[in-house]
Amino acid sequence: MNKQKFKFSRLYKPNTARRQSFKITLIYFILGCLWIIATDLMANRLILTQYFNVVALSILKGLLYVFVTSALLYKLIHSAFLKLKKSELQLKKSELLFEAIFEQAPIGIAVVNNYTFLSEMNSMFEKILGRTKEELAKLDWIDITHPDDIKGDVKLFKKFKKGIIKGYSMEKRFVKPDGKYVWVFMVIANINISNITNSNNHLCIISDITEWKITQQSLTEIERSKSVLLSNLPGIAYRCRIEEGSLITEFLSEGCYELTGYKSESLLGGNGSLMYGDLILDRHKQFTENEWKNAVCNKTPYRYEYEILSASGEEKWVLEIGQGIYDKDGNAEAIEGIIIDITESKKRIEQIEFMSNHDYLTGLYNRRYYEMEKLHIDFYTYLPISIIMADINGLRLINNTFGHAEGDKLIIETAKILKSCCKSSDILARTGGDEFCILMTNTSESSVNETIARIKEECDKYNKKLSNAEQYINISIGSSTKNTKDENLNLCEKEANEYMLKRKILDRKSYHNALLSSIMATMYARSHETEAHAIRIEKNCLKIGERMQLNQRQMDDLHLYSMLHDIGKVSIDDRILNKQSKLTEREWAIMKTHPEIGCRIALSVPEIASIADYILSHHERWDGTGYPRGHKGEEIPLLSRILAIADAYDAMTEGRIYRKAISSEEAIEEIRKNAGSQFDPEIAGIFLEIIKNGN
Repeated sequence: MNKQKFKFSRLYKPNTARRQSFKITLIYFILGCLWIIATDLMANRLILTQYFNVVALSILKGLLYVFVTSALLYKLIHSAFLKLKKSELQLKKSELLFEAIFEQAPIGIAVVNNYTFLSEMNSMFEKILGRTKEELAKLDWIDITHPDDIKGDVKLFKKFKKGIIKGYSMEKRFVKPDGKYVWVFMVIANINISNITNSNNHLCIISDITEWKITQQSLTEIERSKSVLLSNLPGIAYRCRIEEGSLITEFLSEGCYELTGYKSESLLGGNGSLMYGDLILDRHKQFTENEWKNAVCNKTPYRYEYEILSASGEEKWVLEIGQGIYDKDGNAEAIEGIIIDITESKKRIEQIEFMSNHDYLTGLYNRRYYEMEKLHIDFYTYLPISIIMADINGLRLINNTFGHAEGDKLIIETAKILKSCCKSSDILARTGGDEFCILMTNTSESSVNETIARIKEECDKYNKKLSNAEQYINISIGSSTKNTKDENLNLCEKEANEYMLKRKILDRKSYHNALLSSIMATMYARSHETEAHAIRIEKNCLKIGERMQLNQRQMDDLHLYSMLHDIGKVSIDDRILNKQSKLTEREWAIMKTHPEIGCRIALSVPEIASIADYILSHHERWDGTGYPRGHKGEEIPLLSRILAIADAYDAMTEGRIYRKAISSEEAIEEIRKNAGSQFDPEIAGIFLEIIKNGN
């Protein structure tokens, strides 16, 4: 309430001017009333005569004149007074406004006398320079100007003082007390005030542009970096204007020459010269045009690869990345992007793809590619589809016996023969260590048989050139043909594999006899063992097996096992095998590894893998003191227990390099004595009975 009353009183409280106006208005009102009365009386003389006389009327008119004259004079004086008062108020307001503007201006303003600052300056001037009026009054402006800006400022100032120029503006730096500097935009101008102008005084106006200058420097650095980036870009930065669905090249960066062999200005299409689009190979032109048009239409970035032909005639792969540029209405007006040379990376990708689809040893396709192509060709347009499967016989045996170098050589030579017998449309792949597959489209069964015949013929030609049987190429081949779309290609492949396995069994005898003979000859040449020793052991083992009524499978394994039980000795040093004196502990430890080596060799060949465990156990003892696993009793395979007795008897009766032979009776006694410790007592009894009967 108090606040409202205060406002009200402020609103209606008469001030001096209002009181004066009220008085004047009241006087005018009274005089008006008197004038009306006087006029009315004059119009009615009869009545006036009744109340007043002529003298009274004259006095009244005189007084009326005095009053009117005084009122008019007062009005004129008061009006002049009010105008003077109003002028004083306006002048005061102008002074206050000027002071407010001077102090609150967002720019620094100061009066300078030649090279020195005067005290007339606003607070913003002090703030920008970081100094007070008192400090600035003691300094010349040259003292606080950055050394690099003094020369230019002084040169302009001298022209200004001579009247050559009316004023000047410039960007310059003032040094602050802390040694830092502030960038300002400075304007120097004359002070033109009538009768009080000092020709040595002038106006200095400054505005802080430090942040703007930093921003400008940053933009300059960005432009410089952009220029460096574009000049070192391994490709082209470009801008193309879109006109009626076509591209008009406006800008190509300096990398254009390195990529294309043409300077950028020569590919802008002027005067009928080449345009960049002319370098794109024909097989890619329609694709690239569709890509950028779709991207611009959908307002999405684009990214695609294609080939160009450089000035030197070299075909290069490039990657183009860009996007559309649109006006405020969303209409496409240009495209901008970069074009990068990816030829080398493309080659590396192709190498990786080659490695992922090809066998590293032979260069043929691998199983991955074979399986993919099998899906791709399984359509009626490729019928009839034939599959050939080939397997190198005995490769694992060769690897483990003669080394992987010999095995790899055999694989490479086999791959060469197979490739020489295939058509260009055939897909030849190495699908396993010793397995090859051939996919043949639009190939009948009769054509497949002709191909198989050529392969066998080429293998025979190759083998005739060799002197070592272990280097022979012997492969088993199977085939099958899919003639109708209803047949299953996988079943066709399975049929080819089964046929190959059958051929493998049929081919095994002649090949493996030659191969095993070669291996055993090597074994005999490197050790004191002889073929006669192997034959005697084989004979005695088979006699024991017959007496024990072993089945045919066991007898076949026993036959093969008796011949190959010492195959592991091919890896033992000749000096140890043929040493006449007692072996050292180290030598004996090496010698004891031959069962394990023989086991690994046997496991590597499917045809003799069934005897691997027997070879490993042929030096185990019934009481568990043998090697390498220390098995005892019936833990030792039956065939190993049989061979242990036959081998021991032959070793004692035939002698060794390091000891003489003993008689049959002595050997029999040793077997009897060690039955139940070294030998299976039951088998020992059977063998002794065979010997006793003269068999």
